[in-house]
Amino acid sequence: MRPVPADHTGRTNEMCAVCHEAANLGVIPPVPHLTEGRQACLGCHDAGEMVPVPVDHAGRTDEMCTACHDVLVSEAIPTIPHPLEGREDCLVCHGSAQLRPFPADHHGRRKETCTVCHEVGIGNVTAAPHIPHATTGREDCLACHDTGRARPFPADHQGRPSDSCLDCHQVGSAVAIAPSTRVIPTPISEPQLFGENSCVTCHLGLGGASAQNTGDWQASVHAAQGVGCVSCHGGDPNQADAGAMSPAAGFLGVPSKGQIPGLCASCHSNVELMRPYNIPIDQFEQYWQSQHGKALLTGDGNVATCFDCHGGHKVLKADDPAATVYPTNEPAMCARCHADAALMASYSIPSDQYQLYQTSVHGAAVLQKQDLRAPTCSTCHGVHGAAPPGFTQVATVCGQCHSATQEYYQKGAHKAGLTGQGGPGCITCHGQHDVAPPTLDLFQGAEERHCGACHAAGSPAAAQVDKIYEALKGADDAYTEAEAAIAQARTARLIVVQQEELLQKAITPLIEARASQHTVIVADIQAKAKESTDLSKQAQASAQAALKDIDTRRTGMIVALAVILLVAVSLILIKRDLDRRLEAERARAKEDGSAPGSG
Repeated sequence: MRPVPADHTGRTNEMCAVCHEAANLGVIPPVPHLTEGRQACLGCHDAGEMVPVPVDHAGRTDEMCTACHDVLVSEAIPTIPHPLEGREDCLVCHGSAQLRPFPADHHGRRKETCTVCHEVGIGNVTAAPHIPHATTGREDCLACHDTGRARPFPADHQGRPSDSCLDCHQVGSAVAIAPSTRVIPTPISEPQLFGENSCVTCHLGLGGASAQNTGDWQASVHAAQGVGCVSCHGGDPNQADAGAMSPAAGFLGVPSKGQIPGLCASCHSNVELMRPYNIPIDQFEQYWQSQHGKALLTGDGNVATCFDCHGGHKVLKADDPAATVYPTNEPAMCARCHADAALMASYSIPSDQYQLYQTSVHGAAVLQKQDLRAPTCSTCHGVHGAAPPGFTQVATVCGQCHSATQEYYQKGAHKAGLTGQGGPGCITCHGQHDVAPPTLDLFQGAEERHCGACHAAGSPAAAQVDKIYEALKGADDAYTEAEAAIAQARTARLIVVQQEELLQKAITPLIEARASQHTVIVADIQAKAKESTDLSKQAQASAQAALKDIDTRRTGMIVALAVILLVAVSLILIKRDLDRRLEAERARAKEDGSAPGSG
């Protein structure tokens, strides 16, 4: 492009400086950036680009540029102190009128050319700290992070507005999925309605899921207590147009699953708000102790939150029979997830618990008999997540209801075996979710859950099992026979108060004998069983004696009735005879013309 004169042909590079001095090198601008990765200089410095080459450079190739232009050290160009993801438009912050303006000589350059010279600083990628919380409802960063606040920003941030914070600071990836375990204050106060509630009117008119959610909310306890849509979603129900759901109206949209616990806790952890309803305020703290809460903090979006268990928009009082958390509805509610085989497979959790529970003595009591005293899922696994004391030991959980049985079990050889050779616990004999009614049949046979499954026939332990069975069977039979004898006496219209009192006394040691079987101490079980058997036999003997006595009294009554009847018949016959005699005398007197009985 700049040919040498014809007479310079053949001269080498070393000869040039002999005649040509470098007096003009100062006017040749240096390259202000590293050339690695930017070997195509004309990609930016062509005649039509933002940093055009001089007119006399026309036709020069990329390879010629560094022949004249020296490369300065890279520190001459500031590195970018933040990640570029989500910040591709550099001019949003770094335009001439922005907070961090570019130099005057950069005017007119496009955003696409910034990273040609400026690189992301390796040591400064995380220079802008991540935001350790969700930003929904906290758009005004300066409410907490201004000068003089509890969390002030650095001095060089002075004068920057809230809406510029997210240009450099990003929400941490873990926080974006799962929330902090701190309560998220609800940023919205229920407004005073000056007309109709546009949230309700509009969404009912939309039909489908929008109308369903609105209808559910109208039937909820929240609606009844004046907690409206805006408390969770923001917005302005006084506006009739789309402005009701605009950012300017404070609209937040649909909370993420990770935000829901903290959002609900903004009211339910407030003692002043919950006191009128006698609702505890520790549910939020308990939730983070649960498997659901712990999984949510790791970013697992499958786990249950307040929304999933309490009915979403249709939150009813917990004691409302229509509520999803009402005891008779709770098992089916839990089964929505825990009966999903595909979902549970990823956690290595069985999915047949609900099916088993329905067939159990507990499930029959709750689901068929509507007995609210029987246990449901939360009775054993915790309500909002705080596991019961000793939750890892099933025997301790069962002992919440079966306290006497637990005390006996703690004294027995089976309990001692748990720490030694691994003796049986509650579920060994009774099952877990499919608890069957306990019967004496468990003492016989070698099937699963029967004593013979562990204790082989003919062994010393099997001999003890037989003794326990005989003692309990004898007490049961004696009680049943006494009960039948008393019922027979009652049917015979006998007064059996004394016998019923004896039978009532017999039931107490019988219950104790059944419970004390968990000690597997034969002598103790036999003693209680004998006490019950003796009382039952006394009651039975007394009832049978009363029945025998009634037979004697019945025979005497029959004899007495026969005598009375005989006497009555005799009197009738005597009277008839006297009547005949009197009639005969009257007839004779009439014939004689004299008064009867005269002369």
